[in-house]
Amino acid sequence: MIDRVNEIIQIYTEELRAYLAEGGEARLERAYEIGRRAVESDLGVLDMETIFREALESVLQRLSSPAKILRTVEMAAEFWAESLAPFEMTHRGYREANNELRQLNQRLETEIDERKRAETALQKAHDELEQRVQQRTAELAEANSNLQAEIDERKRYEERLLLRDRAIEASSAGIIITDAKRKGHPIIYANPAFSQMTGYSQQELIGQNPRILQGPETAPEAIETIREALREGKPCLTTLKNYRKNGTCFWNELFISPVYDSRGNLTHWIGVQTDVTQLRRAEEERHELELAKQIQLSLLPDAPLHVEGVVIAGYCLPATHVGGDYFDYFYGQDAIDIVIADVSGHSMGAALIMAETRSTLKAEALRTLHVHPESGMLEKDAGTGDILRILNALLYEDLSKAELFITMFYMKYNPATRKLSYANAGHNRPLLLPAGKTVCCELDAEGIIFGVTKEIQFEEKSILLNPGDLVLLYTDGITEAQNPRGEFFGTERLTRIFSTQGAKKPQEIINTIAKELQTFAESSSFADDVSMVVLKVL
Repeated sequence: MIDRVNEIIQIYTEELRAYLAEGGEARLERAYEIGRRAVESDLGVLDMETIFREALESVLQRLSSPAKILRTVEMAAEFWAESLAPFEMTHRGYREANNELRQLNQRLETEIDERKRAETALQKAHDELEQRVQQRTAELAEANSNLQAEIDERKRYEERLLLRDRAIEASSAGIIITDAKRKGHPIIYANPAFSQMTGYSQQELIGQNPRILQGPETAPEAIETIREALREGKPCLTTLKNYRKNGTCFWNELFISPVYDSRGNLTHWIGVQTDVTQLRRAEEERHELELAKQIQLSLLPDAPLHVEGVVIAGYCLPATHVGGDYFDYFYGQDAIDIVIADVSGHSMGAALIMAETRSTLKAEALRTLHVHPESGMLEKDAGTGDILRILNALLYEDLSKAELFITMFYMKYNPATRKLSYANAGHNRPLLLPAGKTVCCELDAEGIIFGVTKEIQFEEKSILLNPGDLVLLYTDGITEAQNPRGEFFGTERLTRIFSTQGAKKPQEIINTIAKELQTFAESSSFADDVSMVVLKVL
């Protein structure tokens, strides 16, 4: 019997230690089970209390963390409190055990508090020491940084001086330095670019006055501007014609600037000189092109044409200063002549060919007698195909020399009969929108572009128009316009827009298409000329 009790005591002690050390539901249930068996073996409350206390002390001795010690004590108190009720322990024994546990817990809390205070004091001492170390380190670092900054600044100053010398030497602008304290302000330095610009070697320039670049066509006004700046010690900017060593002239944009010492005395002059000959020539050419543009635009109709039974309006936006697009409408021999054309290229040559084409076409369209191409007989009227044939023959030589081509669509409209005759020289096919309809059709006739061969026959076709019918003539600058994503405006888009404009006036239709084109391209300028003509039958 005694051996049995000792065995239970040993097992109960081990299970308590395992639960207090490891925790967990399984260990807790196991401890409860052994506790019940201990009660059944006639162990008393005090015996179990002794076993419980010894198990707890054994576990606590192996713990060093205050948090773990506190957690173990809380587990022990909870276990002991739960163990007393099921086993019908006496109220007194429960109270004594609970008091002892509470006292033990208080002692442990006191010990934990003392440890915390000791750790706090130790941490404070450590922080103060760390702060003093950091402060001293910062002072040393600041002193070192100041010293290093002085060294770095001196290096940067030296590097700036070296870089400045290299930049002046490598500059594409001509740079000279003259001595303001010596008579004649002789040159004391000239960079390689100035030597290359003027044709003088650097050795030849030293000691010379910059006036050696002036010549017979150097403007006196520019020379006076320089002299006035030298007298007043002020900077100046001027452009004048200078001469190289070999006698050739160039346009020189000159900027001179005074250099003063620390006492305010003028010591040197710096001259920066740029050869702007090409720029000046480009400006002159641009001015000429602008004049040509004004002339070109003046040749186009400046207002819609209102004739009984029909309204015609046109629009042209050159891609550059001078374009190759052309359109016109005018009242000819009992009919209204309407034409749109595109000369290849955007140069002055294209504009001149366009002007020649306009004059030649008007002369032929207004001619009262024509030679029939087959019979050779004189006849009063010539059809649209005949006029294109004659026009190509007359322009062929000039087009061949200029290496240019022309596409053209030519129409004649008779307001009395509402008959529209037309011929095509390789141009974009115009769009016809019948009155009250929303579907367009294209007008086309056989024919190739001007300038390929001298003798070309052009097919002529005709249709009858009705009140409200619309006809749109256009150049490929519209359909080939691109947006930033590389997409083309296209004929389909143009047709879709035009098919919704039946109720509008010609000028309103043109404005709508131009606005849609600019919105699509996200730009108000285009890579190619943009031209349109709209005819509406009333």
